[in-house]
Amino acid sequence: MINNFKFLKIVLLGFGFLSISLLWSLYNTDIPVILQKSYKISSFAVGWIMNLDNILALFLIPLIGALSDRTWTKLGKRMPYIITSLPLGAIFFSFIPWIPALFGINTSSLILLILVILLMNIFQAIGRGPVISLMPDLVPPENRSPANGIINFMGGLGSLIAYFIVGKISAVNRTLGFSIAGLIQIVSVWIIFLAINESKDSLVMTKVERENNEFSFKKLINLKDKNLIFLLLAIFFWFIGFNSVETFYSVYMALEKGLDPTLGESIAKSNLGILALTFMIFSIPSGLIAKKIGRKNTIIIGLLGMIFIFIGLISFQNLSIIRIFFMLGGLFWALININSLPMVLDLGDLKSQGTYTGFYYFSSQFASIVAPPFAGFLADLLKTRFVIFPLGGIFFTLSLLMMLQIKMKEPKEKEN
Repeated sequence: MINNFKFLKIVLLGFGFLSISLLWSLYNTDIPVILQKSYKISSFAVGWIMNLDNILALFLIPLIGALSDRTWTKLGKRMPYIITSLPLGAIFFSFIPWIPALFGINTSSLILLILVILLMNIFQAIGRGPVISLMPDLVPPENRSPANGIINFMGGLGSLIAYFIVGKISAVNRTLGFSIAGLIQIVSVWIIFLAINESKDSLVMTKVERENNEFSFKKLINLKDKNLIFLLLAIFFWFIGFNSVETFYSVYMALEKGLDPTLGESIAKSNLGILALTFMIFSIPSGLIAKKIGRKNTIIIGLLGMIFIFIGLISFQNLSIIRIFFMLGGLFWALININSLPMVLDLGDLKSQGTYTGFYYFSSQFASIVAPPFAGFLADLLKTRFVIFPLGGIFFTLSLLMMLQIKMKEPKEKEN
């Protein structure tokens, strides 16, 4: 297990995950509602507007991850990107709900809203990869699942705060809710800066030679490892399934379930909050389970569980039963999500962790590009957003098929 010193560092690093999860949970639930409730645009159009930021992140996160591998400053490899970009992203995020309030509901304000969303996401993408890469910089491979469990526990806490506290505030007062989320991110960045000294805490804090820098960038386009390809495909598929539900579930409950829109949105956020709560509770145990039975086996159990969850969401309409499925969904999602990044990082070395973090985020962000317009198109075509549930089941099944193709050793086996 991680020693006490490293444990404290990982918990404090987790504040970055807390603020990022809080901000993105609010973003994913509230922006579609703002666009459809205020601007009255189609689900397909919402999907593409949500996608503009993902397209930028698709390229920026891998690029910045690889760039941070070859960065050398007195502040470290990752810290310069974190302390400059995330606070700016938080400021732009806070400004989003002010646009319709200050400029009205018209084409000009919609264009301005999209522009602010783009700027916010540029800065968030620049900072997010280096925050993620700090974990493998601080923790050896055999302890990364437990460490990832700790920081995802903090991320789950951020989502919990979003769904049960800040999200409730935002449903009534968007500007206040978004401002609170932005302020929390700025404070979290300050905590990370004070807590972590990369030159002392990092496992690899030496000036990287030019040959290694070039090698890092070549890795972005030379994917020859079949295990890596199957793993990235699995990640791509399960994030399509998850993001489709996350993007349109609040809108489905607010506008299609037959409830008062505010009540429907509130119920949706509560259900997503239940998922976030169980995810948070099981994040640390998920890392420990993977250390015992292996990351691949743990992820496969999670995928089987999520397929069962989607079958349940398709079959039952009772809100109490659905809440139970969301609760179980948090458990199974933890088994998958906690161990996927460490599994990708296992395929790289200590000098390329930013690059391999970029691989992970390339796959997940590409899914974020595909999922909203694809799910929105199907919702418009079939005239129901309920399609997100069978869609989720199909793509989690595809992920399972990809995981079954992977043959790689666990970190302990590599060391023996």
